Amino acid sequence: MIKKILVAYDNGSKAKRAVEIAKDLANNSNGEVCLVYSPVLPDYLTHVVGGSMVKHIKEQSHVFFKKVLDEIEDKLKQEGIKVTSVILDEVPGKAIVNYAEKENYDLIIMGSSNRLEKIIEGFGSVSNYVLQHSRCPVMIIKDHTRVP
Repeated sequence: MIKKILVAYDNGSKAKRAVEIAKDLANNSNGEVCLVYSPVLPDYLTHVVGGSMVKHIKEQSHVFFKKVLDEIEDKLKQEGIKVTSVILDEVPGKAIVNYAEKENYDLIIMGSSNRLEKIIEGFGSVSNYVLQHSRCPVMIIKDHTRVP
């Protein structure tokens, strides 16, 4: 039975659907949800704008996503869902896989990659990396994925 569900969250429409699916699964199995965000910043950005600017961008991203994740957490808790959130400072694909493995998650739910993400990751994608490297099942939300 699926008890521990990790949702890779980026504030996009697919991630929002992933939260709804995770909520339903957790509700049906008396499980728990963890919302995970890891900033997607291209490696070359340091050379373009400088290290201090990259640091500032990361800090602002953390502040923004902390607020977003807290709001989702509060909403899910009001609905009786056990939920936590975490912001990871690692390349997103690796961060998601490593955290899921370390914390023994039963399922990862995430949106399919967008074009910007593929460019940033060097024509790969976070969702593809997670699919290839995760030891637990991965549910990919596409534009047409229905909430059960």
